[in-house]
Amino acid sequence: MRTAEAGEVLVECIRRAQKEAFRIVHFSIQVNHLHLIVEADDDVALASGMKGLGCRVARGLNRVWQRAGAVFAGRFHDRVLQSLRQVRNALRYVLNNYLKHRCSLTVNERGEQEPDIFSSGIYFDGWSNHPQEYEPGGPGEYVARGGWKISEGWKRRNALIALASVPGAA
Repeated sequence: MRTAEAGEVLVECIRRAQKEAFRIVHFSIQVNHLHLIVEADDDVALASGMKGLGCRVARGLNRVWQRAGAVFAGRFHDRVLQSLRQVRNALRYVLNNYLKHRCSLTVNERGEQEPDIFSSGIYFDGWSNHPQEYEPGGPGEYVARGGWKISEGWKRRNALIALASVPGAA
């Protein structure tokens, strides 16, 4: 799924899946799965939003791959993030997951590491070693702003996240 064509389809699916009661705040595209951080008003909104996203993704990727059938083998796994530390850890896990899977780094013309191009990391303002390059406070092109805990709260007690911070590493 980490190709330009599939990536464009997935980003458009994420953009279209945004609803008032279901918001995708961050994502990363891996070779054969997605990682998402979502906010939902309740269990019904979460289930409905994920079902809608899954249908969009299946239709879009099947069109790209010129095939039919299920794209994901199983159901989504969810975990409620209750503490600010859990939010920070989830952000690090989702936005830097490509490092865990040993995908190639994105570097700019100066040789500096950049956020993963197959993630919402370019719209993330919590990097410790990367300047924020978008309109402060504004949502990205395809991700929702998120509530206080995910947009601001986690920064109050925890260190910002390094671009090279591999999830699961000591």
